[in-house]
Amino acid sequence: MKNKTVTLQHCLMTITVGLLASSSLVMAANFDLLSPEPNTVNNPGLRAPLNDGTENSHSILESFQQAEIKDKKENYLEALDLLRQNRLAEAGKKISTLLKQNPDEPEFYNLQALLDTLEKDTASAEQSYQKAIQLDPKNILAHLGVAKLALENGNLDKAKDYANKTLAINEKTINAYLLLADIASKEKNNEEVENILLIALEKVKGNVTAEIEAVKNLGKFYASRQQPEKALSLSDDLVKRYPNNSSALSILAQAQIVNNKKPAAEETLHQVIDQEKQDIYNRLLLAKLLSEHPDKEKEVFKLFDEAAEIAPDKPEGFLFKAAYLIKLKRYTEALELANKIDTLFPKLGLGTLLKGEIYVEEKKWDKALDTYQQAYQIQPNDKIMFTIVDLMTVQKKIPDAIKFLNDELVKHSKKSAVHFKLATVYQQQNDYKQAETHYKAMLAEQPDNALGLNNLAWIYSQQNNPQAIELAKKAYTQAPESAAIVDTYGYILIKQGEEEEGLAILEKAVALAPQVNDIQFHLAEAYAANDNKKKAIEILETIGKSEQNFPEKKAAASLLDKLKGI
Repeated sequence: MKNKTVTLQHCLMTITVGLLASSSLVMAANFDLLSPEPNTVNNPGLRAPLNDGTENSHSILESFQQAEIKDKKENYLEALDLLRQNRLAEAGKKISTLLKQNPDEPEFYNLQALLDTLEKDTASAEQSYQKAIQLDPKNILAHLGVAKLALENGNLDKAKDYANKTLAINEKTINAYLLLADIASKEKNNEEVENILLIALEKVKGNVTAEIEAVKNLGKFYASRQQPEKALSLSDDLVKRYPNNSSALSILAQAQIVNNKKPAAEETLHQVIDQEKQDIYNRLLLAKLLSEHPDKEKEVFKLFDEAAEIAPDKPEGFLFKAAYLIKLKRYTEALELANKIDTLFPKLGLGTLLKGEIYVEEKKWDKALDTYQQAYQIQPNDKIMFTIVDLMTVQKKIPDAIKFLNDELVKHSKKSAVHFKLATVYQQQNDYKQAETHYKAMLAEQPDNALGLNNLAWIYSQQNNPQAIELAKKAYTQAPESAAIVDTYGYILIKQGEEEEGLAILEKAVALAPQVNDIQFHLAEAYAANDNKKKAIEILETIGKSEQNFPEKKAAASLLDKLKGI
């Protein structure tokens, strides 16, 4: 029989399953140390439970019944719950007492590390994790905690080292693979990301929860690489091996949607909700799919109402229903529901935001602006701030927008988002000097921000500033799959005489966003610069016939006339 400390570690590992919860592409970078054990059907974006990889893992919870660890388990859960509720002062007292009573219990040091992390004391958090490792060199949670801190601090080598140490303890620890994949992603090594995730999938075969996590992350990776068919193949294979697993079916449905197999996705989602009577997520996903069919209106509302009935304390069902009402232009009903949402969830400001959206749809700009300003008082965030500025811009209240943003600069501790929005406002007014000032201020805080680099590069290109190419290339390196950023880089290359390289880059931009006529126009210019008038004319004639309006439509027509000798 294992000693008491190891047994407790296994138990608490199963409980602290949210150690790596996130919805990012490769999910380790943002793992949430406090998430409760997720239901991967209702919350498919959450990280699956950690598993110690032993054959006896199914009996872990039963071991809690042993008197020798029962009290520790209860105290651990109580402290963890306080942390989840952000009751940090109470949690701190509880954890301090536990450590005094149990100075050799590594899991209580892990709790202290969680508290330190929430209080943004990363140095103390690492000390606590290292103490847990000192007491138990095979403590997986502590190793992963150190790896996470290192990753967040940009110390990729250290993060990689601790993730690999975790795998040396147990090669079936799925979260260690996901963390390594995240490191490879930050290193922009996509081949390594895929390789790590495929190895993870092979290593955890037989553990359905871990397999689902591996497939889920591979699916996100393939979607980002425009390879959705690979995600579908993996999901199909997963369901063949676990045909009645609702989480596997949910992943298959998402892969079917990405591959535009919507009728198949609808069928799969019906299977899931037939099995999972308390499922919310997949009901809402099915409702979203069915909302594309005008004859399915009754069924859509039924799904929204079921979701709201299953979880009346959660806003999702109400929000989706309100959005559907807006889509149907049933604005009076949508406003009534928005008011109900504010009554049910007064601290979130969600109903107020919905009302703002309704007024925007109705083009009632003054009401929309007033409503979004109210929402900003309830829940200030960058998205609402940007919307307020956009509404002021629509109403040509540019001085008001600039004053609002300058006032926000005084309030914000992190000013990069405000500087970015100020820069875009000035850029729209062709005030390049002020725009440059604010882009530079933003980049001083976030030197690798791809959008800031891209936009400043564009300004410099308009001024024939040779720094344009350097900034555009750096933005491209940071975001090589962003069509807009790829377009900027390619276009600046053409303008600075690098015709062949610029053409190759612009061909990539068009492949990423084939429907964007501005990018098509730039590609036509690239072909013209490379003496391929035929290709250029073909593109220009096509976008000229398009009903889509775009800023450079007149320039495109002018170039077409020039190439035809008109």
